[in-house]
Amino acid sequence: MFSDKNPPFEHPDLLRFHRDMLTPSPVKYDVDLLQKRNNNAYHDMSTDLLESTGLDRVIAEVDVLLFAYNFPNIRPDISIVNYLMDRYQSRFISFAVNDLGFGAPFAALHMLQHYLSREDCSKGMLLIMDQTALPYETPELGAAPGPDTAAVIFMDRTTGAGPCLLGVEMKHADQSIADTAALVLERLCGEASVHRSQIALLVHPGLEQLCNQTLWYEECGWKGSYDPMLWSAAPFFALQELLEEKDGREYVCLMHLEQTDRFIHALLIRTGE
Repeated sequence: MFSDKNPPFEHPDLLRFHRDMLTPSPVKYDVDLLQKRNNNAYHDMSTDLLESTGLDRVIAEVDVLLFAYNFPNIRPDISIVNYLMDRYQSRFISFAVNDLGFGAPFAALHMLQHYLSREDCSKGMLLIMDQTALPYETPELGAAPGPDTAAVIFMDRTTGAGPCLLGVEMKHADQSIADTAALVLERLCGEASVHRSQIALLVHPGLEQLCNQTLWYEECGWKGSYDPMLWSAAPFFALQELLEEKDGREYVCLMHLEQTDRFIHALLIRTGE
């Protein structure tokens, strides 16, 4: 998490960019909001995260790097992936995924899984970030936006060590959310030839409330939920904590609910335990 406050980036061209971008819209431009928030730019958050986790030492070996976020960057003048390529002298395939709400990381993982199935791609990385310094009000942030957040996932299919991505599912709940969640889990388990009883299920608390009386939910080997207040990185913070427990769980299913649009996002991993 990035809770330290930085002064707003004072640059006339950037302030004019934000003002001009909002002029044709009903959104009110309010630069004073930047004074109240943390003002962490994604290129700085990326390097701090990589260097604090030690992943800066392997990024030069990465074949494909994806960047997922919900809130836009306070520094639209800097391309994060190009900045990282230059800083770490890397030559990875890279692009960003956004405009999908807090489901953006799951869409990015779906793409990452596709790339890692190719013979010329064996190492992948996903950066998940959200900063809350915006010069306009948004319903998600409200009065107390909290800290900026970031998480990172690194996968290497050549060594077989550590987490291995087995599947990603994204499905709209046309009718019952609980039934849709059951279908999503059934698809993931079927593709990996895994039974529900072998799975540690980590879910959004809203999904837990809707599903905790169902048979399929009860059949899962372990159940838990996470705090969704840390933006799009929230599920992945909880996943990392679960993986660090080292208690012998072989399979983990992470399932996220976007309540507004009734979308369920899920991934299944083998932990390497």
